[in-house]
Amino acid sequence: MRSLFSAEMLKLTRQPGILFWGFLSVPLAALVVKLVIAGFVYLRLGRQSGNIDLFLSAAKSLSVSGNSLGHLLFALGVATVFFLEYRYATWRLLVPRFSRVHLFAAKLLVCLVWLALALLIAAIGDMALNLLFAILQGQAVDLSVSSLSSLVAAFGIAFLELGVLCALVALLVVAFRSMIGAVIAAFMLGIGSTVLQLYLGTDADRLPLPSYAAQWLRDWLLAGGTPAAALFGFGVLVGWFAILTGLGLALFSRQQLATE
Repeated sequence: MRSLFSAEMLKLTRQPGILFWGFLSVPLAALVVKLVIAGFVYLRLGRQSGNIDLFLSAAKSLSVSGNSLGHLLFALGVATVFFLEYRYATWRLLVPRFSRVHLFAAKLLVCLVWLALALLIAAIGDMALNLLFAILQGQAVDLSVSSLSSLVAAFGIAFLELGVLCALVALLVVAFRSMIGAVIAAFMLGIGSTVLQLYLGTDADRLPLPSYAAQWLRDWLLAGGTPAAALFGFGVLVGWFAILTGLGLALFSRQQLATE
């Protein structure tokens, strides 16, 4: 398993374009937007009063995991990792040597590692920018244990949400052997959730969809939402991840790959 993971990591690092646009562009773009907005406010309004809570601000920045455009780019990265063997017909070289469970798990794990790294970049970058503007404006910096706990929890929520996206894209690539089809389907699911919420209003909140579940957790953590809704949202996300991963692995285990 370790050799498979190393091999998949090497494959991805040798594709800098996919690595950047599929995993790193979203957090970097979020940081650029924050820098532009914060710089504009600083230039127009000058120094601001009050303290800056670095950990709490970073926790809020991790909501980038629920961005629809971000899902499109993340889905592109995940789909590329799983589609690579279909594209170059190299499954026939791997299937006789390794179990399919390990092959599927190695690709999934590589994607999850890079998604976690993207979230770390978003959080650390947000703290660095806030510290920079705190120095420029002479503001005090808050570093409380409660805010650090919120940051850790927010990271877990964002990672679980992106884990569900990763499992969904993996399933779609295996099912249809198509990268573009998987990316578009994942993106349309995110857009469809937003449109459905606009159409149904509060009634949509009862639907056990991953984007709603992640928002219930974020509301509980950052906006005073109810613990019951948060617990249900956690169960929904874990359920989606387990079901999608199980379906993807089951389908992959029964595919004819010896000649591909």
